[in-house]
Amino acid sequence: MIGASFAIVTLGCPKNEADSDRLEAALRGAGHRPAPLSSADLVLVNTCGFIDAAKQESIDALLDACELAHERGARVAAYGCLVARHADELRTELPEVDLFSPFDLTPILELLQRVGPTSAEGGEEPAGAAVAGAVARRPRPVHSYLKISDGCDRRCTYCAIPLIKGTYEAVPPRQILRHAEAALERGARELVLVGQDTSRWQAAGYGGLGRLLGDLRGLGATWLRLLYLQPDGVSDALLEALAASAVPYLDLPLQHASRRILRAMGRRGDGQAYLELLDRVRSVLPDVALRSTFIAGFPGETEADVDELIDFIEAAAMAVAGVFPFDPQEGTIAAGLPGQVPEHVRSERAARVGDAVARAADAYWRGFVGREVEVLLERGSRGAAPEAVGRIAQQAPDVDGTTVVNGAVGRRGQVVRALVDGVAGYHLLARAVT
Repeated sequence: MIGASFAIVTLGCPKNEADSDRLEAALRGAGHRPAPLSSADLVLVNTCGFIDAAKQESIDALLDACELAHERGARVAAYGCLVARHADELRTELPEVDLFSPFDLTPILELLQRVGPTSAEGGEEPAGAAVAGAVARRPRPVHSYLKISDGCDRRCTYCAIPLIKGTYEAVPPRQILRHAEAALERGARELVLVGQDTSRWQAAGYGGLGRLLGDLRGLGATWLRLLYLQPDGVSDALLEALAASAVPYLDLPLQHASRRILRAMGRRGDGQAYLELLDRVRSVLPDVALRSTFIAGFPGETEADVDELIDFIEAAAMAVAGVFPFDPQEGTIAAGLPGQVPEHVRSERAARVGDAVARAADAYWRGFVGREVEVLLERGSRGAAPEAVGRIAQQAPDVDGTTVVNGAVGRRGQVVRALVDGVAGYHLLARAVT
């Protein structure tokens, strides 16, 4: 019996990308097959429910998927964080969606068993056949996300992740290594480790991140990268492990610099402690790219707090950071705190903090001009005047800038040497070195 066909649309963060990779593997293992959005028997939308903008993007994607699928008799399933958070409301507001399943694969498999092929697999997408915010699945990815943990035991007052995902749970090392081997067999050159708190990962009888990174490197990965490290988990041992096995890149969601605001967020540290941490990081990883996230307009925040945050960003010399206006989420402590900042003020402060990040980042990236770098190609090139696009080790996939290499002849997944001769925002401009 030929299995049904499916297409996966992914919204949200790299953790959702890792979940979609695992979904695809499980559906393939059950005998079903991936297909274009225009011909799949089931369109599976992996949703995000972290902040209001992400929720709306997921709802738009579901509506687009329904319009695309139902006109030819296909089905649509909603999966993931938004469903876990708002399943009852979604069932009422989006009756077009055929199935809502937070994180359970069984109902999806049952639906696939009931549906029959609606059209032949293959073919090109028709013009306009796109779903809002969709991340295309990569049949032969240059990078692959590996989820090493899920859930979170921290109780940051603004964050809904524990309400969605539950308590922290580490993925067993054998499972991580199996997924890594599969990704490398599909052609991935870079493995990106993700989780709610990757710095915490360890397994009884196995060890921690140091051993895991070493084992992953032994599988043949060209680059290893960690995302979502909490600042209090950055130990000397972890830095040494990164220096030995991973790219010089540190993703630290600091959120603010004001001690008072950080305590209201349920977080430790302050601007001075963070600067001392970054000095320690740079002593071990001198070429490190530091990425962070910051929240502007948190309840009780004053103009003095904003000025302190901007001063910190200038001193920290971040390579890149995301800045978000505070978004009160139902069920979180912060949504009910006194001193709520008006929405227009939150947006104005986020813009100001974002400008400070851009200034700091410009100085960091201009430091690469005149340097030779290795570029992992995401888009190859051939011809008389070739131009390829890739990333250096200090640029994470999907969330950071890219490096454009003139004169590079190569295919996706190759590493080429290039001389950086310009900067365009967060992007580097370079020419191939022969």
